Amino acid sequence: MASETCEKADCTVATTGKCLLSHPSPSDCPHFRMADSTAAVTEKTAPPEPEDPKAKVVRQFHLGTELGTQDAIEIMRAQYGYLIGVLGSTDAGKTCFLSSLYLMASGGTLPDGYKFSGSMSLQAFEDRARGLREWQDGRLPNQLVDHTILADKRQPSLLHLAIRQTKDSRRRFNFLLTDLPGEWTDNLVLKASNAESFRFLRRADGIVLVVDGILLNSDQRHVELQRMRYFTERLAADVAVSLDTPFVILISKADEFGMHMPDAATELETFVKGLGFPVTTILAAAFSRKPEEIKSGTGVFEAIEAVLTTKAAARPKEAAQVNSTRAFQNFRG
Repeated sequence: MASETCEKADCTVATTGKCLLSHPSPSDCPHFRMADSTAAVTEKTAPPEPEDPKAKVVRQFHLGTELGTQDAIEIMRAQYGYLIGVLGSTDAGKTCFLSSLYLMASGGTLPDGYKFSGSMSLQAFEDRARGLREWQDGRLPNQLVDHTILADKRQPSLLHLAIRQTKDSRRRFNFLLTDLPGEWTDNLVLKASNAESFRFLRRADGIVLVVDGILLNSDQRHVELQRMRYFTERLAADVAVSLDTPFVILISKADEFGMHMPDAATELETFVKGLGFPVTTILAAAFSRKPEEIKSGTGVFEAIEAVLTTKAAARPKEAAQVNSTRAFQNFRG
């Protein structure tokens, strides 16, 4: 009796009688042969179709630029992602906040208990931090980072940053952080109809409102305070951000006025609490001009921790209950 063989070198059908490709019977496999025959055992099996080169599975690498909605969906299918809206007027310090967070993570200077765990937008972070690497006579330049410009003015850009706990649960947090032009905030202050641009924030896990601390200490403080009141009120009423969303008021450039909380900041906190948001107000110095007195990065990661802490206190079991196919329809709109 003729012995059974297979054209595939790693098949063990000759010794086990089992087809490597899991066909019910070895004779159903197009690669199966009898030892004394050069033809297939059965003629009913059609010859295999040539492989499509495009169908081959290959590893793909992300370009590292800003992420869009579809990229965010892919991240959140694998693991829960914390969407944090970083908002504020032009020159308030939003991009400095993001750049400082990135440099702390990638440079290994996050607070004890946390470490950098990757990013799908490394190039985007590097583009924002480029100016910070070019000091003038040992001093920070007057313009720390470039103004944010979106490729698509109607869609938000997202920066991805993963951070892992090194103690306790050792959880890995995926953060999706917005970097929006200050004009978006200014436009919402002017017209409630511009709320449509912010509708993705209905899915937000936290809001970080960056407010220029220098303005809050100047003779323009009443004007700026009123603008921020209008803005936060429209986030609640017109954008319809959920009132249980953790809300951080980040007072920027605090190194330039001695890290003293402005009275206007306290007034703004009281107003936002009155809208119904859980609020934390933090003084920040993303890049200190007085590093010998105030450390760069002061208050930056505290804003992220405030979002996580407030969210955990409100819904402690949420992250554990979310599965990999969790709906993302609110983000898309």
